[in-house]
Amino acid sequence: MTTLENDPGVSHSRGPKVQEILKSDTRPVPKAFLDFASPYVGSEEVPKTRFTSPEFAALEKEYVWMKTWQFACLEDEIKEPGSHVVYDVADESLIVIRGRDGKIRALHNACMHRGTRLADDEGRVDSFVCPFHGWEWDNRGDLVNVPGAWDFPQFVHGSKPTCLPQAQVAVWDGLVFVNFDPNARPFEQYAAKMIEHFKDFPLSKRYKAFHAVKEVECNWKVLMEAFSEGYHVIMTHPQIKPFCGDENSEYSIYPDNPEISRFFNPFGVQSPHILEQLSEESIAEEFVAFSSRSRGYSDQTRPEVPQGVDARAYVAQTFRDRMSAMFRANLDNHSDAEILDAVLYHMFPAFAPWAGIGQPLMYRWRPGRTPDTSFMDVIRMVAVPDNEPKPEPAPTTKLRRDQRWAEAPGMAGLADVFEQDMSNVPFVQQGLKSSGKKTVTYGNYQEGRIRHIHKMIDKYIEEGLAADGRSLDVLASHRVGAQLD
Repeated sequence: MTTLENDPGVSHSRGPKVQEILKSDTRPVPKAFLDFASPYVGSEEVPKTRFTSPEFAALEKEYVWMKTWQFACLEDEIKEPGSHVVYDVADESLIVIRGRDGKIRALHNACMHRGTRLADDEGRVDSFVCPFHGWEWDNRGDLVNVPGAWDFPQFVHGSKPTCLPQAQVAVWDGLVFVNFDPNARPFEQYAAKMIEHFKDFPLSKRYKAFHAVKEVECNWKVLMEAFSEGYHVIMTHPQIKPFCGDENSEYSIYPDNPEISRFFNPFGVQSPHILEQLSEESIAEEFVAFSSRSRGYSDQTRPEVPQGVDARAYVAQTFRDRMSAMFRANLDNHSDAEILDAVLYHMFPAFAPWAGIGQPLMYRWRPGRTPDTSFMDVIRMVAVPDNEPKPEPAPTTKLRRDQRWAEAPGMAGLADVFEQDMSNVPFVQQGLKSSGKKTVTYGNYQEGRIRHIHKMIDKYIEEGLAADGRSLDVLASHRVGAQLD
């Protein structure tokens, strides 16, 4: 990677960059953090219709959401035979269930008689009975009862399939993924870079301590993009500028596995937008006070920071001590970066697990039934206590559009930060319908990863249209870089 002044694929902001910061860590840094690549992906404009058009949403559904691997649930959530969750995306739905034979399946959530939805929530069952006419399937998806079977010889005598259709399933490190495409390439190839990197951060050694999902009034990409760059910190989250290197975040796009990218936001350093030099003591004090609330630490006392400390080293050790006591786990070997920094991986199209241990979150975004609605899941994955059995996963809190994140039990001070993000996205969606300017303009570096995701969407749609023998003209006016004037 070059650092030439004219290279648009790197940050040119003042202050230390991520790889420089990692060299001063008090512990060995995970190898994964040193694997970065920030290729320049262009500066094309992005048409607004990608966020508002039902036509484009239909193309996304058919060729992106029906062709990609998506996070469905944790393996721990479906440990027992018959235990299941419902995974909804756009107007599609799967029942992800462990059958009585122990196998995990993803069953299409629709009765094969007249299409009635069979399940609406998680639970544990021996069978699913259609509430309309009583057709029944066992927890492997096999049809076991048809009232008035004499009238359906096409099912009873085998000329029609009797098992609920299934999507592909993959299990990785305690997480369950689904893919609607029966011919999709294996998950191990699709997510190879993420799988390689997360050997340093095994998710199977964490448990779900919190989970909330909220419906939001904006397109899924608007929502996702609000959590995909540090550029918005200066206006949306000004309270964290004293200890957040927002503009010096590192963005990696891996050419050998373009479905995986990364956003690395360093903490314990001041924002380049603050012109005066803050003392290390003040950076440390502000960081500890804020993060103890947002991370939900039981110890939230404001420290008296000694003179002459290095902010990152001091805060990292403070958080190691607080988290070790709170989680009953020895975290002494974890690097400062794992404790402090926001390191968000992104698996295309819309799953983002955080690496490290300090704020171990997972995000998931999904389209709603219209281009103007979406869903966001926030999951906190906490280290399993040493020498103790893994706790049961926390239940999922479902929030309506009019509810606030603070209404989800266990979200702690993190809810305040999320509400700041939520305050923007409905207005973004409204503004995207303005006829004054037909495109969105992204920065070349800080928002380059977002442009890359849009190009990946185009790639999947183009490949799908070509495979179906359809004209690419339906994509022309929506494509990244389309000439609209």
